Amino acid sequence: MDQKRYEVEITFRQTIRYAVDAVNKKVAEKAALDRWKAGDEATLVGSECCDVVAVHTDAVPCDDRCEKDARDAYRYLRDRELVLEMLDEDQFNPTVHDAVSAEEVALHLHWKRHGSSVEGHPDTPRAARALDRLCAERRVVCFTRDRVRAGEKGEIRLYCTPQHLALLSSMILDEEPVAAGAAA
Repeated sequence: MDQKRYEVEITFRQTIRYAVDAVNKKVAEKAALDRWKAGDEATLVGSECCDVVAVHTDAVPCDDRCEKDARDAYRYLRDRELVLEMLDEDQFNPTVHDAVSAEEVALHLHWKRHGSSVEGHPDTPRAARALDRLCAERRVVCFTRDRVRAGEKGEIRLYCTPQHLALLSSMILDEEPVAAGAAA
């Protein structure tokens, strides 16, 4: 019997409890969420990790499909970056647009997952597989940054082309001296 490669995604719910001194419930919840986001374990009074929410398994597709997915993902990244660069030509109002996550790529390419527990969700594993392939080919770069949305913690992987990263870096380096001079 021939073996195939599978990607198995296990989603679980973790419950943790903090001891928090506060004037009311709302302040206590905010303090606990802030501690959770920061990874503070000093006031942690308990942790449980026993609820499996879902298990989803997919066979890794053939190399031809993976190659096509990588081409599609690269085309999306370059098109997006070219549009952003054209929009950002206003030298009096420069902005820094971040790279994109695998989930964003899946959403914009309309890659949807199939299966009872994940039906219709963005196919983030497919996008991540394509983007990681592009990284291995050095056509795309990957970096991580802290998650900044409410209710999230940890890091998120972001992707862009080396050319876009160079543009982002130059914009940041050009803006820092202005910000320092404005503060003085």
